[in-house]
Amino acid sequence: MTQQRYMIPSLLIFSVCAILTYILVIFTACINLFKGYVVDSFYITQFILILLTIVVAFLGFGVDLWYKQKALRYIGYSILIILTATGNLFTLLMFISILRYKKTSELGIYNGWESFIIKIKSNKIASISVVILVFLLTISVMSKYLFDTTLATQNQFDDLLKNPSLVHPFGTDDFGRDLFTRIVVGTKLTFFISIISVVISVILGMILGMLAGYFVKIDNLVMRILDVVFAIPSLLLAVAIIASFGASTTNLIIALSIGNIPSFARTMRANVLEVKRMEYVDAARITGETTPRILWSYILPNSLSPMIVRFSLNIGVVVLTTSSLSFLGLGVSPEVPEWGNILRTGSNYLETHSNLAIFPGLCIMLLVLAFNFIGDAVRDALDPKIQ
Repeated sequence: MTQQRYMIPSLLIFSVCAILTYILVIFTACINLFKGYVVDSFYITQFILILLTIVVAFLGFGVDLWYKQKALRYIGYSILIILTATGNLFTLLMFISILRYKKTSELGIYNGWESFIIKIKSNKIASISVVILVFLLTISVMSKYLFDTTLATQNQFDDLLKNPSLVHPFGTDDFGRDLFTRIVVGTKLTFFISIISVVISVILGMILGMLAGYFVKIDNLVMRILDVVFAIPSLLLAVAIIASFGASTTNLIIALSIGNIPSFARTMRANVLEVKRMEYVDAARITGETTPRILWSYILPNSLSPMIVRFSLNIGVVVLTTSSLSFLGLGVSPEVPEWGNILRTGSNYLETHSNLAIFPGLCIMLLVLAFNFIGDAVRDALDPKIQ
């Protein structure tokens, strides 16, 4: 094997992005040094992040040094997967790139993964958006070890309504809580609620849409029920559910999930109606394939592309809906650091301390735009009509 075999374009891209993510987290966390004291695990966590940056650089740019030996190869795989626990999803993508390249290079077939990544990379705004999202996810996961979370949750009456400074980059709220720390800590909850609710919607929507599209007898019944739900505005439906069962994180996720199921189901049904007429599906039926196997092996894989696009686009909408519900007091508990809650508090001081509303508002806007730009790029990359 030659060194050229391991010069994987997507691996190099993800390696650079993974290193950049860790560097951004390290420098962002250094803002805490201006406070005069840091959480006990701050320095050891920073040291670990520096080591992880070096490890990622070696695994990415020196893949030809460790991939040739089987023992080192599995160690490298394990490290990349473990590093995903820090929130840096680029390490997981590095692992996928190596596996996909190995499989396609040995079989001598077309590598659709590399083509997809190159198309995404050509969209500069989408590439920046991916880095922003992974950075936010990483810093939210590591915030417990880098930031003093008591500054975000406990009242600090000596620091009420402070203006932005080096000690408090975004200022403090009406209870003296550091706004920058609250936004960082609240990122985890915002991501968790949005992604989990959309994942639930995708799973249920795919199942209902696949059954409705493949089985004609239940198609009309399933779609009419979903049409009733679809006719109710998602925000209004979420308000009704939360008002009935109470404001909590679980109820918020359920309310957001139910409202998005019909759109995913309709998309999946349309894909299944098209795919089930294909010749390879007819061939599978003729050869005696069971219905579950046809659905799992033929229908589902060939109907996923539009669902992936809708998934990436809908997350931005759910983030906006989540923040809107929290702003209205129907989301999580008022004391919980969540972006909608933070914006709600800041809206009371627009004239005197506008920074309390501007910074969380900008974060919400940035996150929604990032998901939308990524969704557009994924749609273009998966569209066979676009060369």
